[in-house]
Amino acid sequence: MPHSLWASAPRQISVALTNRCDLSCSYCYAPKNRASLDLRRLVEWLCELDSNGCLGVGFGGGEPTLYEYFVDVCRRVSRETKLAVTFTTHAHRINREFVAALKGSVHFARVSVDGVGATYEAMRGRSFETLRSSLEHLRALAPVLQFMLQCF
Repeated sequence: MPHSLWASAPRQISVALTNRCDLSCSYCYAPKNRASLDLRRLVEWLCELDSNGCLGVGFGGGEPTLYEYFVDVCRRVSRETKLAVTFTTHAHRINREFVAALKGSVHFARVSVDGVGATYEAMRGRSFETLRSSLEHLRALAPVLQFMLQCF
C-alpha cells in the first residue's frame, strides 16, 4: 500500500480502563489488581486519536464499569470528540441510574455472556436472571441494543 494511503491513527482503539473485576471466573486469565488509567491523560490521548482520524474507542478491562471515572470518560469523549464510544461489560453493575448517567454518551455496548441459565451461573457465579434484568436496562442506552437484546 502506498504511504499516501496510510492512516495517521488506527480506525478503532480498545482501551482497558482497569484490571479490576468483581467476578471470579475460573477460566479468566486477567490480573485483578487496581491499576487504572489517569482520566486527564486518557482524554488527551483520545482527542489526539480523534484529530488524526480514529473513528471509535471501545472500553474494556477487567470490568470497565469499575473504573472510577467510567461515566465521566464516556461523557467527555462523546462531547469532546467525534469518536464512537463503546464498551464491553459483564453487565452486573448495569441499573437504571447507571444507564441514565450514560445516555447520549455511548453508541454501543457488548455484553460478555457464557451460555444461558445454569451454564451461565456455573461459569460466572452470578444469577442469569440478574443478568437478564441488567440487559433490560441496557435497552434504553442505545437504539441498536433494543433490537439485539430481544434475542434474550
